[in-house]
Amino acid sequence: MATVITSGTRGEIFSHSACEESALLRVLGLFPSALADEILHALDYEKRRGRCIPEEIRLRADKRVYLTLGTREGKRNLPLSFLLPKDELALIFEKMCGGSLYAYGESILRGAISLGGGVRVGICGRASLEGGRIRGVYDISSLNVRLPSYVCRMERRLFDAVADAVRKGGGVMIYSPPGEGKTTLLRSLCAYLSSGERAMRVSVVDSRDELGNLPHPSEHSVDILTGYPKAEAILMATAFMNPEVIFCDEIGTLDEARAILEAQNCGVPLVATAHGENLESLLRRPQIHILHESRIFLLYVGIRISGDGFDYVINTHKEGERAIEDHRNNSDTSLCGSHRA
Repeated sequence: MATVITSGTRGEIFSHSACEESALLRVLGLFPSALADEILHALDYEKRRGRCIPEEIRLRADKRVYLTLGTREGKRNLPLSFLLPKDELALIFEKMCGGSLYAYGESILRGAISLGGGVRVGICGRASLEGGRIRGVYDISSLNVRLPSYVCRMERRLFDAVADAVRKGGGVMIYSPPGEGKTTLLRSLCAYLSSGERAMRVSVVDSRDELGNLPHPSEHSVDILTGYPKAEAILMATAFMNPEVIFCDEIGTLDEARAILEAQNCGVPLVATAHGENLESLLRRPQIHILHESRIFLLYVGIRISGDGFDYVINTHKEGERAIEDHRNNSDTSLCGSHRA
């Protein structure tokens, strides 16, 4: 099987949609009015200067608020004039938790909470340890509000290549370093495969409540498992929902890899994401290597955000084998050189 698409092919992020506007306004409703107004004015000014997409709002105790914007030139961190008092940060966090920090206790311990609609909030503070494990987090010092990008525009042949692989019973792995648009692309592929005349039965494992929020949800043949541990959700979807494909973000543990193997053995392919600088480094990760050796993924899609779009490359399983072999040969050479020295 030959390479489907070579590097340099482009995709484009859609302009800010109604769903994204709704998520942004809901977040701003939790902020002091002066801060919300400054954010809206800053975004309006930046959009008039050139196309940009708000990606993150960073709130730090007794420091300036920052916006992270996606622009044609790349990511930009924009400082605002608003200085956020520590007690105001605490009040915002309490509002995010619906007035009950206890109800969000487990999520806080894991480092992030979900506000729904694809909005995730990363948390920094002071950890309380017991036996080397985090038992509590207090004195919150930073919040990173990550805003969703719902869909992106790719050349039709990328979506068709993924659909073809899935309909043949093979999985697809999307990889990149953190913050390069994996979740956005995964959400777009989910919308593509779950709608239209050839809609597939799709199960979405959405452990962080940010993947399953599709635009026009009534049009999609999607079953969403929200908040479940990924490995358990994959097995539950396979056993009880009869999916034709499962979507899952950020595969990271051996338990998740084993669940994927079991799903594939039942004839259910997976479209997933994982962190990886390149194909070689991705396949060196033990859990991904296990899946590769079992031929779970027919295609590996590497992506990078570039301006207001994506650069991407598609590699096949065979090319993954070649990357592993190249790494093995280079490592052998390096070891031999060290031995001689």
